[in-house]
Amino acid sequence: MKSINKLNIIIFLLYLTWIWPLVAGAEYSTQLVVQTGVLLESDLVVRNATDLISKKTCLAFYIRTPGTSSVIDCYDVLGTFGTVLRQVGHFKQDEVIIRKIEDVQNNRMCLVAYVATPGTAPAVDCYTVTQRFKDSLEITSHLREGDMSVTQISDFGSARTCLVAYVNTKGTRPAVACYPSVERSVGTLRQISFMREGDLIVRKIKDPANKQACMVTYVSTNGTSSNIFCFEEQ
Repeated sequence: MKSINKLNIIIFLLYLTWIWPLVAGAEYSTQLVVQTGVLLESDLVVRNATDLISKKTCLAFYIRTPGTSSVIDCYDVLGTFGTVLRQVGHFKQDEVIIRKIEDVQNNRMCLVAYVATPGTAPAVDCYTVTQRFKDSLEITSHLREGDMSVTQISDFGSARTCLVAYVNTKGTRPAVACYPSVERSVGTLRQISFMREGDLIVRKIKDPANKQACMVTYVSTNGTSSNIFCFEEQ
């Protein structure tokens, strides 16, 4: 009788050993974060994930190439969960592909720039708009200095201007920075300062029409990425 009880206990313990990971896994994978939308535009994938607890929704961007990395942007949900994603603009400048993605439901705009090469990642800058006008996305200026090019994108519908900086080396990724436009002003970009120390290059780019200056930094080697920081300057 005792041997039967011992056998039952052993069977019960084995059962717990088998079932516990499933139970624990079910608790761990509680669907508090769910996919609520997806947009496919050529080799760009945008997936929308919503956190049901915090009422935040996020857009995750990645390129369908080997070794890619993703980029994420999160913001508050306006009303019901989910998004309505659409592409509202598309350019190709040199090797850089530029797309404007809109979340219609939450008034969120994202400018995405990338190079379709293995190991790359998109550069993304997103902004929320309170007033929307007729969509109009244009390349309004282009500057080339050495191995770096900077493209100015004017988003007239959202009253924003974006700069896309790109270094012409193998395996690089671009950088994006957006800022408010001054009415519908359009001007010419120009480099007003330059520094090179060792392998590091820093260029100061001026957008006089929008009273903005941007510092662009990069290293001229394969697989590098440029970085850009903009600020107001008269």
